[in-house]
Amino acid sequence: MSSGGWRVVLWDDDINTVATVAFVLHRLIGMSIGKALDLPHEVHERGVAEIAVLEDREQAEMMAARMQVFGLHGGVIPA
Repeated sequence: MSSGGWRVVLWDDDINTVATVAFVLHRLIGMSIGKALDLPHEVHERGVAEIAVLEDREQAEMMAARMQVFGLHGGVIPA
């Protein structure tokens, strides 16, 4: 187990639009609209982007699961 918390990440895919990703990040995750609109471009350029770092693994997994419900490719990795 990692002592540094858990990273919630979003991986790039060829299916979801910028609008869909921004909507999910803003409405479900609570990210500011500006950051939610910028992040899809970062994901597209780098292949992955960090959404959050949380100490509690269960909270991190719940955040990733909320993204997955909408078809985003989110996951949790040790920080």
